[in-house]
Parts: sequence; C-alpha cells; structure tokens
Amino acid sequence: MPRRSVVPLVIGTFVLRMNTGAGGIVLGLFLASLAAHTGYAITSLQVGLLSVVFFITELSLAPAMGALSDRWGRRLFMIVGPLLGLLHVALLPFTPVAQPLPYLLGLQVIAGLSSAMTIPTVLGYLADFTSRDVTRRVRLMSFYELATSGGIGAGVVLGGFAWDHFGRGAFGMLALFYLTAALCMFVSPTIVRRVDHGQMRAVAARYLRILRTPRLFIFIPAWICLSALLGVWFSSQLTFVLSKPRPALHQLFVGAMSGPGGGSHLSLVLGGYVLFFGLCLLFWAFFLKRVPRLLLMLTSVAGVYLACAALLAINHSTGSNPALVVWVPVLLLGSFAESSFAPSALAYLADISEESVADRGLLMGLYSVFLGLGQLLGNGLGGVFAHTWGFDGLVYLTALLACVALISLLALYQQERRLARRDAANAAVDESNVHEPSAIVDS
Repeated sequence: MPRRSVVPLVIGTFVLRMNTGAGGIVLGLFLASLAAHTGYAITSLQVGLLSVVFFITELSLAPAMGALSDRWGRRLFMIVGPLLGLLHVALLPFTPVAQPLPYLLGLQVIAGLSSAMTIPTVLGYLADFTSRDVTRRVRLMSFYELATSGGIGAGVVLGGFAWDHFGRGAFGMLALFYLTAALCMFVSPTIVRRVDHGQMRAVAARYLRILRTPRLFIFIPAWICLSALLGVWFSSQLTFVLSKPRPALHQLFVGAMSGPGGGSHLSLVLGGYVLFFGLCLLFWAFFLKRVPRLLLMLTSVAGVYLACAALLAINHSTGSNPALVVWVPVLLLGSFAESSFAPSALAYLADISEESVADRGLLMGLYSVFLGLGQLLGNGLGGVFAHTWGFDGLVYLTALLACVALISLLALYQQERRLARRDAANAAVDESNVHEPSAIVDS
C-alpha cells in the first residue's frame, strides 16, 4: 500500500479534533448566551453534567464499536461517526428555551456515540496499516497525536472568534467540518486484514482473555490518570477559574482572564500552549523509536511534576518579569517531557495488539475507554479541588494523579523485566536443547 494513502485519515483526524476544540468553546458560549437571554439558570453543575453524559456514552460504547469494526470493517464506522457529529451540531441551535437540559443531554448521547464509533476504528485502522512495520508505527502514532493536539489547538483559537463573528452560525461551520472529515474517511483505502467470523460465544471468551492480560491491566491506571489531565486542564472548569469576575488576590491565575475580551485572550493562550504541545509531539514522531516506550512514559511523569512546580510558583508570584523568566522555561520543559506519554502509550498499546491481530479494534477501542474515564475523573475531581483551593487545587490534583500513574508505570516496568528474564531463560533452554544431540555424538 502506498505510504501516502494514510494522509486523508490524518487530515480527517485533524478536522475532527478541530471540531472538538472549537465545539467546546462554542457550546460554552452558546449556553452562557442562552442563560443570559432567557433568565434560565444554567449552572456550572449542569454544564459539568453534559460532559459526564458525553464521556459515559463514549467509554461505554467504544469497546463495542471497536469489536464490531473487527467484524464489519473499519471504514463504515469511520464514515458514520463524523456524520453523527454533524447531526449533533446541526440540532444544537434548536435547543428549546424552556427546560433545555433534557434536550442537550440527548444531544450529548449522540456526540458520545459519534466519538465512540470514530476513535477506536481509526486507531484500529492505523494498527492494521503498520502491522508489518513497527518503526513506522511509532512515527504514525506520533503523527496521529500531532493531528489530535494540533486540531484541538486550532479549534480552541477558532471557536471564540467564530462565535464573535457568526453567533449561532458557528454551528454551521462545525457541521461543514464534520462533513469534510467524513469525506476524508471515505477516500481512505480499504486495508486487507484478518477478520474472525467465529461464533459470538467464542469471540466473547477471547475478548475476556485479552482484557485480563496482565500487561494491559497494570497499564490501565497510568493511562487513566494521565488522561485525566485533559479533563483538568482542557475543560470548562479551567475557563471558569480564569474568568471569575472576582479574582482572588493571593492567586495570580484566578480571574486573570476576566473582563472584556477575556474569551479571546483565553483562546489565544490555550491555543498557543496546544501549538507548543503539538510541536513537541512532532519531535517525538522522529525520535521516539530511539528510546524505550516505558522510559519515555516515566519521563513524562517527571515532566508533570516540573510543570506543577512552575505553575504553583507563577500563581503565587506578583506577575513580575524575573519570576516569569525563571519559571516559564521550567513550565515549557515540563510540558515537553510530558508530551511523550501519549505517542509512546499508543505505540505500546499497538504492540500489545500484535498478540491478538484479529482483535485490534477492541484493543484500540480501549484507548477511548481510558481517555473517557480519565476525562470523566478529571472533570469531576477538578470541580471539587478548584472549589476548595482555586487554581492551586488543579495543580494539587495533577500532582496526585501523576503519583498514581508513577506507581502503575513502575509496576509495569517490573512486569516487563520479569517477562524479559523469562524469555531469556526460555531462549537459553532452547539453545541448549539444540546443541545437546551433537554433544552426545561427539562423546
């Protein structure tokens, strides 16, 4: 298959993630406008409930969608998923004024189904595409993460400006992007792969065996905790803390984006950070293969703690230039280190899928489960920590999640060492068995 054939898939992923970034901002501004003009008290708790419903839908359906794509083919799900996203944004402008919450919750179920259909099948497609070239797999998974973070960054910047210029017409722009993504998935070629059409009971038993793999279960806490950082730092909670109308004097970041033009400033700051994160992923796309996966994931945890120290220092500074000169580079260094986790973890998960080639869709569907659980955890706990300690609470929660991830990764490191010693011992036994007959003849 020509190497360039995967380009439409990467472009489609970028467009979908751009919709994710822009859609979150547009939806937040739409809800704020709805509450202001109708007098209906849409609370932050209800906004959080919308995120909870979305992630519960996604993480509960993603394994099933991935498993069905193993049997029915990837392209069907890759095309239908964006079309469901189009339906979601097309219906949002018709939200009723009276009691809009049930209507919005129903739309979030559609959005969660769209994501559950798209993400595991795209990852399964990429694993199929690179099944004969492990080195190329690392690079392609890095480009996938680059398209993901770059798309979210572009969407975050675009969302605020689109709402300012088009109002509810911004939903039409999002619908057009979904249509473009569906077209990109449609032109991606079909990959010849192994498909198992066995009886459902046998297939279900095999899936259960895969899910009980020790390497996978030890890895799950680390992935969930580090995925939770997305829920902590790229959610409406951070926007609320930065845009509070009454800033706390003892924390520099609380209320830093309040006042006129705060939304545009917030979009630019978050967009700039995600752009930097994307450039870091571009670096790892070319150098990831030179470093062991687990070592990179452990390095990413160290980067999280560097970033936490820098954020705490800046938050309790006076905003003076000397403090920024010292701590901003530390923050960027920590962000660079932690950016290595996603591509190395995806490559690690794809490596595990080599043990069950026919079930790649199910295994890669676990990516959505981990991501959804993590963001659900980050959104839920983020509200509690931010309510208690403000911006510092988000940093405290980040450090706590990184601690759990570190314990999980160290346990995984020990497991991999045990497996390596066992394989070495088996290889030594096989070699001795090969040479044993000749030794007998010589005697």
